[in-house]
Amino acid sequence: MDWQTTFLDQGLYQDLATLFTALGQAADFPDLAQLGQWLAPGTQTLSGQPVQFCADAPSDYYEAQVLASGRVPTRERNWHDLFNALAWALFPRAKAMLNGQHVADIDAHGLHPRTLRRDSLTLFDECGVLVVASDLSLLEDLRQHRWQSAFVARRGAWGRQIEGRVFGHAVYEQGLTPYLGLTAKMFPVLVEADYFAWNIKDRYGYLDQVLALALAGDALKDKALLSPLPLLGVPGWWPANAAADFYDNTQYFRSLSRPRPPL
Repeated sequence: MDWQTTFLDQGLYQDLATLFTALGQAADFPDLAQLGQWLAPGTQTLSGQPVQFCADAPSDYYEAQVLASGRVPTRERNWHDLFNALAWALFPRAKAMLNGQHVADIDAHGLHPRTLRRDSLTLFDECGVLVVASDLSLLEDLRQHRWQSAFVARRGAWGRQIEGRVFGHAVYEQGLTPYLGLTAKMFPVLVEADYFAWNIKDRYGYLDQVLALALAGDALKDKALLSPLPLLGVPGWWPANAAADFYDNTQYFRSLSRPRPPL
């Protein structure tokens, strides 16, 4: 897909439009230098190497390559790699921790076959969405697939007691050509009520720290904590979901065959 900025008008990309204002004014894909300017000062890998986006060809040892050198292979004029770079800008600690965990797992178990931990880390890196709530029952509604409660009956809680923040760069890429069935992986985060009074930068800074600590604590040793999130159902992220009957599609908003263990 060629460069365009109209994607920033969609609710899914509201955070990017707010935090990277130059993105909406760009006549073409940001180059590597511009992407580097968006990184927080001092962004580094767990090995202490400054993170920089470069045109290096990725190898089978991509994660080890990043950890050792700080050089993140980034294709220019490429949506997937653009969104990965923005994820590094938004979540520098968490991205560094995730990278370090990949390498630690490879060192312990080898490159092949992939372990459950590496599969979980990759799945979250590509498809993860942080769902942040000050009410545990809102998170449980989503985890237990109580879609009518989460998205219809309690719709007024969105933006006040619950919100979604995209982590996975593939989520942003897939959102460019949305389709009914588009699904992410939810990572639940319980917060105090005053979180929702903070500005967007403070929220991201807090979530980055919380996520990095959770990853360090092996929260993604398997996929148990992750659950499906029908992306187009999140209020504000897709215009059609303003109609309550949008959620009547049980092929998209599927029930759960058996309850998940509570958080």
